[in-house]
Amino acid sequence: MAYVGILLIAILVSFIVVRIGGFALQLTGIEPDVARFQALSAFSGTGFTTREAERVVGHRTRRRIVTILIILGNAGMVTVIATLVASFTQVSGYTWFFIRLAIIIGGIFGLYQLIIRSNVGQRILDWLQRPVMNRILREAPAVEEIFHVEKDWAISLVMIKGSSKSIGLSVADITAEGDIEILGIDRAGTYLTRPNWDEKIVEGDRLLVYANRKSVKRILD
Repeated sequence: MAYVGILLIAILVSFIVVRIGGFALQLTGIEPDVARFQALSAFSGTGFTTREAERVVGHRTRRRIVTILIILGNAGMVTVIATLVASFTQVSGYTWFFIRLAIIIGGIFGLYQLIIRSNVGQRILDWLQRPVMNRILREAPAVEEIFHVEKDWAISLVMIKGSSKSIGLSVADITAEGDIEILGIDRAGTYLTRPNWDEKIVEGDRLLVYANRKSVKRILD
């Protein structure tokens, strides 16, 4: 039964890694559902070819996150397969075989519900949220141009870092000159669509803006 315990621990760690990987991708500006899917895809080695996957490949920080997930996923897969085989090699008789199989399947289902679907997984994520945010926000590029509209104008995703003078300003303050429109604010898993004028900008916010490229620099300064 020791191998069954090792197997379940490996699966538990895998679920936690996928959850953290999805959160890390989300911090780079990917939508929550897409981030979780891409994290699971990278960890499992599935490698779906989608438009979202192209967004990951074309972004330095996302590539690094996905690379780590692929490496950990391969190591985890080897561990799971090895312990799975070992857990059944010493089984004598069909009764114990099916008992162990039921324990493994029930354990996997229980761990999935615990880490992915319940508040326990969210508490683990909350505990690791600050160090993950500090790492990702430090490495991520300040501006990601999503859609080029016309000459010098584009829809961009702008990350607010600790040195930005925009921290503490309201949406009204930033858009006062009329050359920037804030379409939304991505704030640690909460997305504010067309935020109120009095909404304050905080460190770590990612602003979805329609603006002149020169005006975007003003937000970063």
